[in-house]
Amino acid sequence: MAASRVGQISRRLLLVEDDRHAIDELRDMLSEKGFECEVALGLETAQEILSERHMDAVIVNAKCGPLPTGGVRGLIGNLKNLAPSAKIVIFNGVTSKVLQRRLRRLGADGYLSEHSDLRAVARSVERVLSQ
Repeated sequence: MAASRVGQISRRLLLVEDDRHAIDELRDMLSEKGFECEVALGLETAQEILSERHMDAVIVNAKCGPLPTGGVRGLIGNLKNLAPSAKIVIFNGVTSKVLQRRLRRLGADGYLSEHSDLRAVARSVERVLSQ
């Protein structure tokens, strides 16, 4: 019985994006793949959610509202402090391998140059969660 129960447990994702249409599409697609999704339309709301609930991963638009002190480094640090076990996936619309390596060194578990390709987002989330 315990094995069947484990099969029903879904991964909890926090999606942080200030574009309502984009986040709704992303949430719907990830929910169809079996993820349990919470939505935050800003970084402040995301921090409140993380302080109250466990999340397996946080997918965040780095351009979503003003960044905390320290810029992206501060953003990743804040997210890791609030949810140490959560995987952090950052997207920001910049296609740069240098930026991708920099974000990984800062503690991000994944990087997306954009979120418009929803299948790519799902693959990235699944890959990061399987690590």
